[in-house]
Amino acid sequence: MKIIHTSDWHLGISLHNASLIDEQRYFIDYLINVVKDQKVDAVIIAGDVFDHSVSSSEAITLYNYAVTRLCNELGVPVVIAAGNHDGAARLASCNELLKKAGLYIYGKLTAEINAVEIGNSSIYPIPYFNVDEVKALYPEEKISSYADAMEVVLKNIKQNFKEGNSNILMCHCFVSGSVLSESDRTAMVGGSSVVPSGIFDGFDYVAMGHLHKAQDRGYNIRYSGSPIKYSFSEAGHLKTITMLEIEDGIKYEELEIVPLRETRIIRGTFDEVLEFANHDMKRDDFIKIEITDMYAGMEAVELFRTYYANLLNITGKMNETEENQLTVEELYTLSPKHILEKFYKETTGCEVTEEQLKLFEKAMESVNSQEVLQ
Repeated sequence: MKIIHTSDWHLGISLHNASLIDEQRYFIDYLINVVKDQKVDAVIIAGDVFDHSVSSSEAITLYNYAVTRLCNELGVPVVIAAGNHDGAARLASCNELLKKAGLYIYGKLTAEINAVEIGNSSIYPIPYFNVDEVKALYPEEKISSYADAMEVVLKNIKQNFKEGNSNILMCHCFVSGSVLSESDRTAMVGGSSVVPSGIFDGFDYVAMGHLHKAQDRGYNIRYSGSPIKYSFSEAGHLKTITMLEIEDGIKYEELEIVPLRETRIIRGTFDEVLEFANHDMKRDDFIKIEITDMYAGMEAVELFRTYYANLLNITGKMNETEENQLTVEELYTLSPKHILEKFYKETTGCEVTEEQLKLFEKAMESVNSQEVLQ
């Protein structure tokens, strides 16, 4: 049998205030086609379906589209364990009713974790939890850390292993030694929520979510990674989903996701970047520009915006030791006074004086009064 392992969809997320909903819809259509073409038997989503606990209508509509097509149209069961970004109670609404449609949603940790039996596989979904939840569920256990809490939960699952089945765990946490990307903004590094990889011994496969870089942690643990790049630190990296094949053991392969638009960094001198932009055939991508030889002021932003509609970030050199960074959305939120101050500093190297500011404000008042009269 075949199972798709994916996680961290973060429906509704944005990249530097640019909506990624079209990219996410493109990914979901890709996923549906893979499930159909590969004759996949189940899809498991290891947390963070949504980016916010209270999601936008666009994000909810896209989620509904995904699970309806997978469960109803293709008849493929979908198993979801809530992540730390998901509103667990909202996500798991009507979960008992939805099981009849093949949608298994686990929003809150319970003392008894029953497996979802699919073919010859037992899938154990663990939603994201905190230590206090586990202490309340298992008051007789001695729990002083997140690792202790995880060990107690896993011990109770392992007691119910079904002989002859492949035992697959779904989990959403940070495993010690894992590699982070810039968009892993809520992962707890070096803190109480880190768990050792050895704690998951005994499971045939651990389908991890939480971290956005696809990676293996130990012989049986895998992060599928996010399906879309949520930061420029991921530029140049491939995004994948993981397909498990279960027959006399478990093996997996990574299936590359070709994005709707790439996330790219263009770096060089001002003239080099301008020359590259003149010949760039992929101007619709999400772009960050890093200028190495001069200040990246508002004029540079406006110039490169004529080439790249999705220019989201630009950096440039201020002096030998300091760099400036100006996002495009910041440019359009600046007041006329701040624009003057930035422009004056860029062109003269000096600060605007109080007298000059007063003259500017007087000129602005004159312009505004004329516009009102017209």
